[in-house]
Order: sequence, then C-alpha cells, then structure tokens
Amino acid sequence: MRLIPLLTTAVMLAVTLSAAPVSAADPAPALTIFEPYGTGSAADRIIDLLRPSLEKRLGRPLKVEHVGDAALDKTAGAAPDGNTVVVVALLPHEIAEATGKGGTKLSALTPVAKLTGPGSVALVVPNTSPIKNWAEFAAAARARPLSIASPGRASAAGVPIAFMERALNVQFKDVVAETHPAILDAMAAKRADAAFVVTVTLQPGLLGAPPLRPIVTFGAKRAAVLPEVPTFMEAIGPQPGPKQHNAITSAIALFGPPGMPAATIQKLVEDFTEAASAAKQGGSILASRVPLEVGDAALLRETMERDKSVIQEVVGLLH
Repeated sequence: MRLIPLLTTAVMLAVTLSAAPVSAADPAPALTIFEPYGTGSAADRIIDLLRPSLEKRLGRPLKVEHVGDAALDKTAGAAPDGNTVVVVALLPHEIAEATGKGGTKLSALTPVAKLTGPGSVALVVPNTSPIKNWAEFAAAARARPLSIASPGRASAAGVPIAFMERALNVQFKDVVAETHPAILDAMAAKRADAAFVVTVTLQPGLLGAPPLRPIVTFGAKRAAVLPEVPTFMEAIGPQPGPKQHNAITSAIALFGPPGMPAATIQKLVEDFTEAASAAKQGGSILASRVPLEVGDAALLRETMERDKSVIQEVVGLLH
C-alpha cells in the first residue's frame, strides 16, 4: 500500500522549484537521497530547498532517487557509511508500523535528524457549508454519518480522524483524495462533507482564497497562520476518565541504514543544519512557508516515541 502523507500537499502547492539534475554519468555523488513520494512532494521540496547548500558544502552533486515504496528497503540495504539516506514524513510510516503493514519499518533504520518542525492539519468544510464551528460539526456528525476527504487513514490525517471518532463516538465515511486539488474536487462535487488539509495551505496569500472554512486544527497550540481557529483540544474541552492524547503533528525526517556510526550521524546532522541555516537566510518563498528546523537524532527519537504513544491509543481506528 502506497503511503502518501498529507503534508505533501502543503509544500507542493506553496511554490514550484526546480533542481539541477544530477548527471547519470557522475560516478560519485556526494550523497544519495531516497525519496518515497515523488517529484513535488513535501520531502522532495525539502530536498530541493537544502540541495544547493549541501552540494556546496560537500563539494559534489547530490543524487536524489524517487523510488516509491522501495525507499525504506533500499536504505536498509545500503552501506552505513553516510553516503545513503532517506527523507520521509514520519506519521504515515509510523502508522503503517503500528497497524502491521508489510515492508521495512522506520524502526529498522538509523534515526539521523528531524528536518522540519511540527506541522499540523486542519479540519475544514466548504465555505458554503451550514457548519460554522466545532459544535455544529459535532451535532451534524451525531445526526448522520459525515464523509471526510483525505489521503486516507495511513496519512497524517489518520490520527486526527481517529481522535474525532473517539471523542464523538461516531464513524466517518472515508473519501480518499490524495492531493489538495482532489480534496477540493471532492467537496465541490459534494462527495465529502468535510476534509483534512495541511494547515499552512490555509495561510492567507499562499494559495489565494481557498473556498474552505477551518473548524479546528490538531496541534497542541493554535497554528500561527490561523490564530483565530481553535485547536481540537480547545474545542472538545477537558475529557472525563484517563488522560488521552488529542493533539498530534507531523514532520519530515532523515534516516540512514542500520548500524550507522555515531560520528557519521553527527557529520550528517552538521551538514543538514548548515544547509537549513543557509536556506532560511536565502529568503526563498518555500523557506518562509515551511518550518525548516533541523533537530538531532535524540530529538528525532523523542518525537517518534511521543508519536508512538499517541498512535497506540487509536490504533484500532486506523485500519
């Protein structure tokens, strides 16, 4: 099953960038980067953003391979010498592992670094919808089964959908739409009552005025680009019984083959940290839209442990 993270649409729609192709004749790229989601994905755009500074720092071109679902397998089979890495969105692969999907797991690879800070998703309805806020959405969901457009429960939308089903004791109908335009089409055609989109795509001026009304976002804090929109935790209020997680974000991260030495990991962290700093100073549109924040392997492992505990709470609702 192909894992397509919802975060992909945010950066793909933010700006169109081009990267200089690496010649197939180049026998020794500075670094080979596997990317699972394809040209234009969030992971690909992050690589595009970092590439010029990485190539300058390393002294040779990078080689980027869009290899689909084989990305983790290829990384697992590579030498742990720091010459091969994979860039992925965390949540889809963490969900796949928690729900028993086949293939190489993230936990089999070496965590190297987080490349972005937290990115949240938002529950939205069409501007023409009679639903104006969370209370009205909750009432509608209890009155009849609502349909939700998203890339699917193996995407970054899966956990927030499960949060809502748990809080409301309802079951939503899934309308699988893998891209932002497909999500808009599903709602325009009235095949979906609501949808999940990456919060940054709702930023004023980024995509014009998308015909969407945000209801709640799913980070622990309100999104900086939508300060007037409550979080899901704010909307549902204190919950009875044992404390439950009701917030989650996603991030793009860097992994290497199993057995990568600590010194090799540190060198990669330094290279990517310097590249991120240069990219932010460069003032590109993409750098201004993406929370480009390189964190080391310890921070990445901490993030994965936190994600794991959240996902385990709702794993039964992610199938």
